[in-house]
Amino acid sequence: MQGGVHLLSGLVLASLGKKKDFKVSVTFGAIIPDIDIFIAALAYLFIGEKAVILHRSFTHSMFSISILSLLIYILGLTIKKYFPDKKISKMDFRSISIGIGIGMLTHVILDLFYLVKVAIFWPFSFTFIGWPLVTDLQLSVLALKILQTTDFMTDIFFFILPLTIISFKQDKCKYFRKLLIPYIIIDLLFTIIFIFVAFFIPLSYNDFLVYLYYPGTFFLLFSIFSPLIFKEVIKEFKFDNFIIVIIVALFIFSQLLFSLFLL
Repeated sequence: MQGGVHLLSGLVLASLGKKKDFKVSVTFGAIIPDIDIFIAALAYLFIGEKAVILHRSFTHSMFSISILSLLIYILGLTIKKYFPDKKISKMDFRSISIGIGIGMLTHVILDLFYLVKVAIFWPFSFTFIGWPLVTDLQLSVLALKILQTTDFMTDIFFFILPLTIISFKQDKCKYFRKLLIPYIIIDLLFTIIFIFVAFFIPLSYNDFLVYLYYPGTFFLLFSIFSPLIFKEVIKEFKFDNFIIVIIVALFIFSQLLFSLFLL
């Protein structure tokens, strides 16, 4: 599933929670499994196309989700025991561990139905499982290139731009607000450039992904850690008419753009 959809699913889950640490962690958990794209990009330098198998494997497995959630909970118990006077000991690690687990699980469930399958039983089985509603084999090379490129755009339209608007409205995230608008503009320009490349420069799909994701890694990492950047907004997040209108409008606009690119 595209990154923006994962981030939006995290917001939906956050809106259902009451505890602030849960809201932030479940949103973060909903996108963190895609850190394996960054790892695969690094591995590509050493093992070539074999690195593709790293995506949707170890960070998308039930084992990893369980272990990470458990480690966070144990870390919290350790901090509270040995550093009770530290500010970090006041954090609700139980809510954080549950939020990370639920967010990651939601991410995996969504990915089971999108393009390629998932190694959900790694490391006990390396079989990729899923029921993609649309597979990469059903799409043209151009459509796949556009889909991968606009992944960065969904992060903007479904999460970063709405929360930037909310942060100005609520006067929060003051340290980052001045950087967010330039970042959004640069991200959109990056997307436009690679849409041009997809249409007019003859590259194989694999070569296109390499050129896309090496500079795109910066935007990927920003999107993955954006829930922490917007944590003050997410802690109080709930869907109201203002937020719903913004997200729906941006969703419709983004889909119109995507359709236009494929005409």
